Amino acid sequence: MRTLICGSMAYDTIMVFHDRFKNHILPDQLHILNVAFHVPDMRREFGGCAGNIAYSLKLLGGEPLI
Repeated sequence: MRTLICGSMAYDTIMVFHDRFKNHILPDQLHILNVAFHVPDMRREFGGCAGNIAYSLKLLGGEPLI
């Protein structure tokens, strides 16, 4: 059965940080927290509410229509 999905379509930007944030945050200096993390890998995927629901529905064998 076809299912009409209404919602937003967007691009999701996924950034990969290859370490743990806790390794770079000093617990005794949380009151002056100021951080920047180098993110060497980044990818762009289709997303948005309607896109994500339609993708998951298709994985379950449904027939989504956006």
